[in-house]
Amino acid sequence: MARDVVHDIIARGLQPGDGLPSEAAMLEQYGVSRESLREGLRLLEVQGLISIRRGPGGGPVVGTVDPSNLGRISTLYFHLAGATYSELFEAWVLAECVLVDRAARNPDRAARAAAMAPYLDGDGAHEEEELEKFVREHGGFHIAIASLARNRVLELAMQTMGRIVAHHVAVTDDPRVMHGLIADDHLKLARAILAGHANQARSLMEDHIQGIAKYSRERFGARMDDFIEWR
Repeated sequence: MARDVVHDIIARGLQPGDGLPSEAAMLEQYGVSRESLREGLRLLEVQGLISIRRGPGGGPVVGTVDPSNLGRISTLYFHLAGATYSELFEAWVLAECVLVDRAARNPDRAARAAAMAPYLDGDGAHEEEELEKFVREHGGFHIAIASLARNRVLELAMQTMGRIVAHHVAVTDDPRVMHGLIADDHLKLARAILAGHANQARSLMEDHIQGIAKYSRERFGARMDDFIEWR
C-alpha cells in the first residue's frame, strides 16, 4: 500500500503540500481494506513522506524527501548492527568528501554558481542568532553541495550521516560556538566548488569535517563508543 501511494505521487507529479485523495476515494482506487490503507499511510507518515491533517478538510498531504527522516530511521539499523559514533564520524568524513568532489566536477558552472551564491560573500551568521536558524542555514550549505552531485542516491543517502551528527550537536551543545570555523570553511569551499577545483574542495572538506568531528568528539567523550541512536 505504501509503495503504491508513493508510485502514484510520482506518477501524478504531486509536490510537497499537495493533498492526496480522500480515504473513500483511495479505498476504491486501490481495492484494499480500510485497515490496510491506514497502515500503509501510517508507515509513510512515520517516514515523513506524508503528513495527516486532522479535522474538517484534513487528510493525507504529500511530505518532503528529507534526509533527516532517513537519518532518524537509519539510527535504528545502525544501533541494531552495533555501529558506534566513532564509526559514524569516520563515515561522515568520507561521505562529505565524495559529495564535494562530485559537486566541484559538475560540468554546469551556472548550477555551481547558483548553489554556492549564498555562501560567497563571507557574511556568515552571527553567534547571537537563533540556534534553529543557525543550524538550518549552515546545514543548507551541505544540502547545496549534495544537490550538485548529480546522483540522487548519493545525494540522499550520504546526507543522512551529517543529519545524525547535526541533530546530536544541536541537542547536546550549542554549535554557534563554531561559527568562525564553519563560516570561514564554507566560504573557502564555495570558492573552490565555483572554480571547479575538485581536489582542493575535497581537501578543504576533509579538514572542515575533521574539525567539526574533533570538536564533537571532545564533547561526546566516552560516548563515542556508544551505539548510535536518535536522541
